[in-house]
Amino acid sequence: MGRSSSTPQIGTFTQSPFEGSLSKDDHGMAMTREPSPENTDGHQRPDTAVQVTEPMGSLYEVTRLRNIRSNQARVSRPGLESSGQVEDFIARGIIDEAEAEELYNTFHNSLNHYLWVGIEQIHTSLTSVRRSSQLLTATILTVTALHIPTSTKTFDNCYREFLSLISSSMFSRYHSIDDVRALCIAAFWLSDVSWKLSGHAIRVATELDVHNAFFKALEGDREAFLRARLWYMLYVCDHHFSIAYGRPPMISESLQIREHEQFLKLPFADALDYRILSQVALFQIMTRIHDTFAEMRLPQHDNVRAVLSLQHFPRMRHFNLEIDQWRVKWQSLQRHNNFIGTFPPKGIILYSYFAKLQLNSFAIRGISTSQEDMATERKEFVDTAISAAMSILTFVLQEADMRRALVGTPLYVHTMIAFASVFLLNVATIKSQGAPLGRHFNIDAQLTWHNVEAMVKLLRSMVVSDRHLIQHVAAGLDTMLRKAKSVASGMPVPRGSSEENCIASRQYDHSQADQSRQKSRQQEFWNDNRNDISRSMFVDPGIAGSSMEVGDNFVDDDHMMFMNETMLYDAFGTDTTNEVYNLLSNQFSC
Repeated sequence: MGRSSSTPQIGTFTQSPFEGSLSKDDHGMAMTREPSPENTDGHQRPDTAVQVTEPMGSLYEVTRLRNIRSNQARVSRPGLESSGQVEDFIARGIIDEAEAEELYNTFHNSLNHYLWVGIEQIHTSLTSVRRSSQLLTATILTVTALHIPTSTKTFDNCYREFLSLISSSMFSRYHSIDDVRALCIAAFWLSDVSWKLSGHAIRVATELDVHNAFFKALEGDREAFLRARLWYMLYVCDHHFSIAYGRPPMISESLQIREHEQFLKLPFADALDYRILSQVALFQIMTRIHDTFAEMRLPQHDNVRAVLSLQHFPRMRHFNLEIDQWRVKWQSLQRHNNFIGTFPPKGIILYSYFAKLQLNSFAIRGISTSQEDMATERKEFVDTAISAAMSILTFVLQEADMRRALVGTPLYVHTMIAFASVFLLNVATIKSQGAPLGRHFNIDAQLTWHNVEAMVKLLRSMVVSDRHLIQHVAAGLDTMLRKAKSVASGMPVPRGSSEENCIASRQYDHSQADQSRQKSRQQEFWNDNRNDISRSMFVDPGIAGSSMEVGDNFVDDDHMMFMNETMLYDAFGTDTTNEVYNLLSNQFSC
């Protein structure tokens, strides 16, 4: 099953310099020595403290070799001091300067405020950005063009330049703080490279010693404050693309993360920092949830150990309480924003629903659909997951500022909307099929279909480039919705193209008499085949992910097949929606 995308691919870029051409040191192992420091008499001055460096620092002190120097990126990049005309891809005519200014202003007045970068506090104009970092310039123009339907050609040109600069940066000795900001911004919005960029940003930031800026910030250093803020942003970015996908985060729970509220006491802290740190606080909780429940890897073909036992429920209840307390605390600290309205406080509500869904969906993991009984406490958690998923859809559909925010919010929001929709479709399908487990689900299939369909229409109404993830999520959810209706109606799951599926769905007559006969046939089918249906539709990927090939069916009969690897791939298996597919596959594949 092939993947196709019109987005330029890494490796197809044209030659373009990254802040000037790479030096010889970038292409070869030039074993050159640094000049010796001035104080080489070997005597320690009486007023200095004893210092112990890291092992690589000691090696550098001994050899003075440039190519093993720690934190090479601290060295200033040559050629940026000039106050003359900037030589970048705008100057070369790849994009018109007037269009570049228009894109920058759009970013400055909208997209910038959905993230937590604070570019407006650092750069007051596009010229300032261009003088600081070609990569940041390319990133801002690329992500902005992605959100404008008439700028597809501009997006392609900017994205190609962006990939070229990224490729060069991988082996460059020189980086700046604005390069890290660029990588972080791009990771939040460019779906096909987000995970790679997140990791690259963290590595470059570490070279620049950004992870240690917190301590200088506490002493009142504003530049250190901005760097520490960037590290918090990297923490959020890292956890957006790790926890939900079953990946281990790269950034650990360091002192800066644990003591993040100290940051808010600094005189430089403003509303932006309250937004960033609300995310930090939430993902600290989500990390503990992941470490407690998501890492329960299981022996092959053994679903029993996947199921959370009664002894896990107090811990789950405690995590639910933590999420509630997080919402109460941080929602009251958010302020109305002149550019994005009530999104900051209402975003807290939305993220609390995201967290509740991710947490409580563990309660159903590994349970066979043929199971007759369900403990009352487990059912409570399952109902909470269903309620959270439904709240995600209704909250976005009903709140004007949330609907407007769909265009500007980072990928995580769109991905979690897809997760909530697919979760509801899955649960509703199990219930509509007459599976014994479905009798315990407090869900209305018709209402679920209605809300998912409304979400598809809303996503399709968003005015963005056809390269934007929103359009592809809408198409994928539409495919899943049609298949869910087909399964519930008793028809075989449509195979083949999306158009064929659509035709099959339109041709089916949903009369009351037909529905009654279908329900009877579904129950008969279930009774005849219940012993064969022993795999859960909510399976931890550690159970069978390694052995299930794409194309394997959940069960043999089409009437019962729903939410397997093939369906997820059909709906979301493109380059643009790859991260959505990864998350859903991690949560649902079996």
